[in-house]
Amino acid sequence: MGSFDGISVEFQIGSKGDFIIMLDSEVIYSKKDLIACDSERFPYENEITSLIKAYKRI
Repeated sequence: MGSFDGISVEFQIGSKGDFIIMLDSEVIYSKKDLIACDSERFPYENEITSLIKAYKRI
């Protein structure tokens, strides 16, 4: 993952295969809530980095 100033990472064990990425208390990635996907999936390489960069531009 890329380097971002002012971002801390926390790991929590979820249930039922949850994989959720939150930034500033907002979900930016959820394996279970993907739109236009036939199945749940983990993020692609660099996908989370791109989402963080896009979120920080807002």
